[in-house]
Amino acid sequence: MVIATRRFEFSAAHRYWRDDWSAAENERVFGPYTSPYGHGHNYTLDVSITGNLDERTGMVMNMTELKAIVNEVLDEFDHKHLNFDTPYFRDQVPTTENFVRVLWRLIAARLPAHARLAHLRLYEQPDLWADYDGVGETQFTRLYTFASAHRLHAPALSDEENLAIYGKCNNPNGHGHNYTLEVTVQGEIDPATGMLVDLAWLDQTVHSVIDPLHLRHLDREIAAFADRPSTAENIIVYLWNELAPKLNGRLALLRLWETRKNIFSYAGPLSVPA
Repeated sequence: MVIATRRFEFSAAHRYWRDDWSAAENERVFGPYTSPYGHGHNYTLDVSITGNLDERTGMVMNMTELKAIVNEVLDEFDHKHLNFDTPYFRDQVPTTENFVRVLWRLIAARLPAHARLAHLRLYEQPDLWADYDGVGETQFTRLYTFASAHRLHAPALSDEENLAIYGKCNNPNGHGHNYTLEVTVQGEIDPATGMLVDLAWLDQTVHSVIDPLHLRHLDREIAAFADRPSTAENIIVYLWNELAPKLNGRLALLRLWETRKNIFSYAGPLSVPA
């Protein structure tokens, strides 16, 4: 089936707080998100729909119709305080993970019978978002960056072969990149906190892996690349192997941006049937 996606933008404020917890416990779990006045975001929502193509129009659904439906939903949240101006977060914390599920319920109920909601992605910030497809577990993604130098050179190949394969990336003095790493975790949302994973813990865990690479020459200073080419493919596998055990089985996907044009994804080793 064809999947069609439309992007929407709106602005809202929110606060992370549980009335049944002490101030100390709220601050321990939610940190600065507990400010009594709240804080705000420019949210971006990607709405993906699917269904059989209409033979007359050639569309899954007229985007003008979808725009009207979603905007009707978002009017409840746009330029509002989620905790105080909407009824949806009186009994749950307005985290990105909870918010995307609320939006799913509201949008899915308004779609016509010939169209079906396939996926929602809610960006709270450009480097932080949640995904939901209506079934199964929610996904939460956070972006991280590190800068490293490297040289693409395979020890098993001759100098001539390395130059032929890697070209200027084989420069003996190396070159470098500002790498961007997307870390996607998946699991059940904690009903108490509204979070899939504690953000401070996730940040600390990821930085424990990428900080040793930051401002370093991968081939010369990182043991894992002493005997293998520091390709983005090898780097992302290395990052998975380091991160997966630390994230307690919640790591769902890594995506590594070497440049704006070179992007690599990895979801762990495939299991081989016996």
